[in-house]
Amino acid sequence: MRKILIFLAFTTCTFLQAQFGVQGTIDPDHDYSWILLYKMQNGDQTYVANADVIDGQFNFKIDENQPSGIYRAYYQIENSLYVEFIYNREEVAFSFDPTNPEQSITFSRSEENNMYHNYYQAIRANQQKLDSVQVLYFKASEAKEEVQLTEAYKKILADLREEQNNYEKKSDDLLANHFIKASEQYNAETPFKNPEDYLSAIKSNFFNAIDLSDSTLTHSSFIYDRLNDYVFYLNQGEDQASENVLQKDAIEKAVDWIGNDIEILSSFEVDLLETYLLSENAEMINFVLDNYYLSLPAGNQNEELISRARATLKTAIGVIAPDFSWQKDGQETTFHSLKGTDYYVLLFFSSNCPHCQMEIPEFYKFISGIHNIKVVAVGLEDERKSWEAMTSTYTEFINILDLDKWSSQKVKDYGVSAIPTYFVLDADKKILAKPEDFDDLKSMFETR
Repeated sequence: MRKILIFLAFTTCTFLQAQFGVQGTIDPDHDYSWILLYKMQNGDQTYVANADVIDGQFNFKIDENQPSGIYRAYYQIENSLYVEFIYNREEVAFSFDPTNPEQSITFSRSEENNMYHNYYQAIRANQQKLDSVQVLYFKASEAKEEVQLTEAYKKILADLREEQNNYEKKSDDLLANHFIKASEQYNAETPFKNPEDYLSAIKSNFFNAIDLSDSTLTHSSFIYDRLNDYVFYLNQGEDQASENVLQKDAIEKAVDWIGNDIEILSSFEVDLLETYLLSENAEMINFVLDNYYLSLPAGNQNEELISRARATLKTAIGVIAPDFSWQKDGQETTFHSLKGTDYYVLLFFSSNCPHCQMEIPEFYKFISGIHNIKVVAVGLEDERKSWEAMTSTYTEFINILDLDKWSSQKVKDYGVSAIPTYFVLDADKKILAKPEDFDDLKSMFETR
């Protein structure tokens, strides 16, 4: 028995020693009740654990077998609010202001994170000095001033490169070293006179420091963040048309740089599609789908994403909405054949949806007082009886029963994923808006 107890004590002690703590403090404290921890991997994130926030503090116990890399602690996942840190089998403790996490985070424990954080602060300070001199050089009008600025530029550049080399040497045995090396920004030997030449050089040399054969980088979020910076931050146009041209060229160059790495290509193109879906940029959604994403091996394509993209293309702002038909008094009627009003509101709802039961009566009362709007209300139902009971008083609506509910072709064509869902269209059935909710829709018509 004594031997067993000694063995149990030893294994318990070993188990306890084989865990590392990640402690965080939200300062000043907010109303966050829990934190979700994710491991970043190949541009995606894998759930690791969750922890309660008590008096602004939270704590994770990480098993020693948990892989090293970049981790995210989400304190408001629905709005994608998080802090990011390096985990490499060591104790990590940090505090941050949730209103400005990236700039405010400080580490009281963690050699890895302190090294990278100190590097970032030091390099950023010198880079800002260098950028300030470059801006002054753009504006310089006299030769003497240009000479002075060039000398100042070279001096700061030398300091910057020395700082970079020092941090690469100091971090040589750390995981942070991979990110420090890859973070080195391109700077020309002398300042540019023309802003266009400066931006062109930045773009041409943007990926110089990143080694695609470094698995630490490719298995983290680092490369994907840099790819997104390259496409979206460096390629902003004066209008949507010019911006699309710039970003198409950037995507082509980024894909060429990635080469045949299917995992990186797939994750990068998913990021592109998700970004363009948010802004409903139909031209760029088509561009990424047709030229890149649909050319990936079938196993690397996400059918749900493709379906969402195609539905968005059908219902993007400015396009003619998909047509559909229904039976009325024994005859087939189509949505596109409707006439006689300036605007249409297409509503998807269900009589069994509690939110719809509260919201639709308010919507009906509001919209019935507007004479140049016609409502087409599609009930996504399991059975007829409850739909008939709910719609019997909505005599101003064109009421359509769809017993296919979520498998309905209308749902697929319009990309409906929640109810109630509203679309506002003009007389030609061109989509003008997709209000988030009734209040959003109400404000649209109250300002007309």
